[in-house]
Amino acid sequence: MAYVALYRAYRPKTFEEVAGQKVIVKTLQNAMMHQKIQHAYLFSGPRGTGKTSIAKIFAKAVNCLNPQNGSPCNACEMCLGIEDNSIPDVIEIDAASNNGVDEIRELRDKVKYMPAKGKYKVYIVDEVHMLTPGAFNALLKTLEEPPKHIIFILATTEVHKIPPTILSRCQRFDFKNIETKDMVEKLNIIIEKEGISIDKDAVIAIAENAEGGLRDAISLLDQAISYADHTITEDDVHQVSGTVSKTALSEILLAINNKEVTKAIVTLRDLIAEGKEISRIVTDLILALRDILLEKTTQVEIQKYQELLSIFPIEKIYFYLDVLNELQQDMKWTHQKKAYVELAFIKMMEHQTAKQLDFEATIMDLKNSIHEIRQELKQAPAPVVVETKQEKPLVTIKDVEQILNQGDKEKKETLLQGWPYLANYPKEHLKLAAYLLSQASLEAVSDKMLLVYDQLDLCKQMYDPEIQQQVLEIINAKQPFITGYHAIRKDEWDVILSTYQKLWNKNKTKPKLPPLDLKLYEDKEIERPISETVSLAQEYFQDKVRIKE
Repeated sequence: MAYVALYRAYRPKTFEEVAGQKVIVKTLQNAMMHQKIQHAYLFSGPRGTGKTSIAKIFAKAVNCLNPQNGSPCNACEMCLGIEDNSIPDVIEIDAASNNGVDEIRELRDKVKYMPAKGKYKVYIVDEVHMLTPGAFNALLKTLEEPPKHIIFILATTEVHKIPPTILSRCQRFDFKNIETKDMVEKLNIIIEKEGISIDKDAVIAIAENAEGGLRDAISLLDQAISYADHTITEDDVHQVSGTVSKTALSEILLAINNKEVTKAIVTLRDLIAEGKEISRIVTDLILALRDILLEKTTQVEIQKYQELLSIFPIEKIYFYLDVLNELQQDMKWTHQKKAYVELAFIKMMEHQTAKQLDFEATIMDLKNSIHEIRQELKQAPAPVVVETKQEKPLVTIKDVEQILNQGDKEKKETLLQGWPYLANYPKEHLKLAAYLLSQASLEAVSDKMLLVYDQLDLCKQMYDPEIQQQVLEIINAKQPFITGYHAIRKDEWDVILSTYQKLWNKNKTKPKLPPLDLKLYEDKEIERPISETVSLAQEYFQDKVRIKE
């Protein structure tokens, strides 16, 4: 006996066997049970979602001698005759090859004849959108005043091509893509009946690759059976479908994130050598990033890329998606697709946006690490590891007083105009200094600047000699503005400003500020035995660790 393809062997024969389209099935069953049968139906939706199968089931149901809950019994003379095509009351027409006026006129002439054996003569017109305008006009009159024994079921994948005059005379059903879980359930029924050895992940991969079309899923299962030697694995499914495995996609994304250009390009070329289409590789990368983004931002548990969730910040995922979406558009107009993909990979690693995202991620990681170490030190039994002796102050109240009394408003306004650009400073070696500078509030300018910060740590960091040199390079890039600066904390600045304003209002043009401890000193370290917690902190942050009693 000749082999029958699985999608034909397992075509549903009752409404209960239909996968996915529950609303449509229930509506047609209720119409059968209450004898509210229309003369014309329009089934529209993607391929492989059950349009023709449900049309055939409905054709049997309306002629069945013993229907069960609106479904055909598949045991009576009518059901068996329609199934083996021995009863000519169900006529299937392919509109793609019978789309002319003459064919529809012939159909219109035949509809007047009564059914041979059944109660209804059912015409199933597949791909009805392929009919010519003249053919639609010829069909219109029949749909408008059909004989009582005629039912038309029009099926199409492109409902927008159907004239409104036809649509208005049909009861319309919109078929949806079948959900993955429904396809997996149907595939498992087939697998169990056929005794197929297949991994669970492979079944899910088949359902996902079918993209909502059950017929495509069953056909892919059939193809995987022929390809696999023994048990069908997920890799077997990717081989026969031309899709890219999760492992390969993870390798590419990790290589891009780690700026390993060679590894990313070699993996790409290996996939192309295996026969993967370049456009499919790009599409699967987009879908992989989509899955990671959904898992990070919603309650959807996809659980496919768990190892990548903590690696990719959301902003970087958006950037990667923008690059890949632009790549998809560019690939439509070139024959050098591989070169375009390789260039896109390099852009994802080396573009200024990627570098800025990496820089911001590094700053955030450092802040989180500092916070964690601070929490550990608070809980440590012996947190004192370095005794700090306060000596020379980094800034005095006289320094602040001098800047305020010699303030230059025009110079300050000029500097403030460029302040918003510091966060995205273009020169790589000055990015950290520019970022720290952007976090300050510029309060006064003379030959020096007065910077105010919320945190004491940021103030101290600004007195680092290397940072000071870089800040001067940034500020004096176009012309010499300042010779230096002082940074103080906002709490002290609020006191200073209030005092200065009161003195100024008393007609003191150059007020002298009273003494005030600004709490910023040079540190001299005396080593003591170091605890394990602080040893870890010093190993991680090296010479930036300063721990006070």
